[in-house]
Amino acid sequence: MHEVRVGMIGWAHIHAAFRAKALSEIPGARVVAIADDNEERGRTAAERFGVDWFSTDWRKLVARPDVDVVMVHSETSRHADQVIAAAAAGKHVFCEKPIATNLEDANRMVAAVRNSGVDGTTAFVSRFSQEASRTKRIVDTGVLGEIVSARALIGLAGILEIGCPPDMAIWMSDITLGGGGAWIDEGSHAVDLLRWTVGDVSEVAAFTDRRVKQQLEVEDVGVAILRFQNGALGEVTTSWSLAIDLGMRNTLELYGSKGALLMEATSRFPRVELYTEELPAELRGWVSPHIKPEVAEPHDYQSWPPNVHHYKREVSSYVARLHAGERPFGPTIEEGRACLEVILAGYRSATDGCSVRLTKEVAANRGGLV
Repeated sequence: MHEVRVGMIGWAHIHAAFRAKALSEIPGARVVAIADDNEERGRTAAERFGVDWFSTDWRKLVARPDVDVVMVHSETSRHADQVIAAAAAGKHVFCEKPIATNLEDANRMVAAVRNSGVDGTTAFVSRFSQEASRTKRIVDTGVLGEIVSARALIGLAGILEIGCPPDMAIWMSDITLGGGGAWIDEGSHAVDLLRWTVGDVSEVAAFTDRRVKQQLEVEDVGVAILRFQNGALGEVTTSWSLAIDLGMRNTLELYGSKGALLMEATSRFPRVELYTEELPAELRGWVSPHIKPEVAEPHDYQSWPPNVHHYKREVSSYVARLHAGERPFGPTIEEGRACLEVILAGYRSATDGCSVRLTKEVAANRGGLV
């Protein structure tokens, strides 16, 4: 296949810059067009990454015949129209998570991708940390046995506090543009990792609140209990007011009938720790696999800080699978919809004060805060 030509819609999310940087370093892929309704922001991005074509009208980008993949990093409420138009134009689509703010839009996006025959990817970048990748491979061996319970914690000191631009902080804390606060933002990562390693979710009970950042319109903390379809139980804690060393954390704990696994993907010392009695007697107990870049790793690992290296692994995997014709190219748009269904069920639970069983008709609107 020829070089993968990428058009990027929206520079509202800082992840656009991470992925553009990755594309600039990966052989066989290139950003050929950028569209952003914020002209100053978009032109600055185009100049930074050496992209000659820029427009404030994303529809013109979608119509370009030389664009193979459209990456969407606009405000969450705008994803649906852009993804649907790109799919209708025959472009593969790569959409920042969460894919939408309501299920109606998510369903339209899934239908558009299926009907057009293009590949639709949800940007669940947390899967691509070395620690998460190793965790998934360990779980798939069956060494943990049947997973009984799981815990996930993911959070930030805050959007501004970790260095994101002010315009991003404004729209992400806007209930209409972003769909919510810490629960929909950070919770999407946690829920996806749990669905990926444990299985589909059948019931949610959640609480959301503003505990520290009283000035926000949305929640800065959210906690949920999950029941999985396979009977396992789970806990999720999310925060936009996390007072901790790096200003962020992403951890996962899995407890099975034959062992336990602890993962820290974002910490001072990222690691995976496994407890198992399935190994030979001399090795039974706690094992800490040494995680390092593989020989075939397609980039200089040291040039990417630990808290963002997974963006390059994500994009490298996407481009490689696209070149090889190995579908899906990444986590699917259907998985994005399934994750959003859990998130919206959590908001409904927090509003109504009861657990919510997931069905195809989970309320499309997120409701208010408790």
